[in-house]
Amino acid sequence: MIGDLLFIVFAALTFFFGLGVIVARNPMYSALSLVAVLISMAGLFLLLHAEFLAWILVIVYTGAVMVLMIFVISLLNLQKEEPIQFTAIRKWGVAMIGLFGILFSIYVFQDPLVSYLRPQALPVPPEWGAVEMLAVDLFTRYLLPFELASVLLTAAVIGAVVIARKDASAKE
Repeated sequence: MIGDLLFIVFAALTFFFGLGVIVARNPMYSALSLVAVLISMAGLFLLLHAEFLAWILVIVYTGAVMVLMIFVISLLNLQKEEPIQFTAIRKWGVAMIGLFGILFSIYVFQDPLVSYLRPQALPVPPEWGAVEMLAVDLFTRYLLPFELASVLLTAAVIGAVVIARKDASAKE
């Protein structure tokens, strides 16, 4: 019972902070929303008894990668943008999307074929979530995507620094 409640809380936090990543006009607010998404995802991993993955998510991604991204955003020194003006059409659009989301959620949770209310427990191997199993998967099956992600992050940071330097030298 408490696990179901914690799942709903962490899933809702992940959803709303993820929405904040997309909607935020200020890049710093967007990055901080992403930090909150990563922390709530770590809570979901803890509920799955994948403690190592949860702590790695908090330590590596939230503690290192996001601090680096926030540093790059600060280095870019972006100008403030004007806030979005909520006209009547935009308010109605947001209200319709919210109403559709609520109705869809009610439909999905009430559908007996989906059975979200009483999910069946799947058998979990005892080594699931262990460091050894993660290491074997990471360094065999997922080695190329892991390395490509690190190259992509490095290229993004280098590109942001080059753009910031170019803009700084043009202003002088």
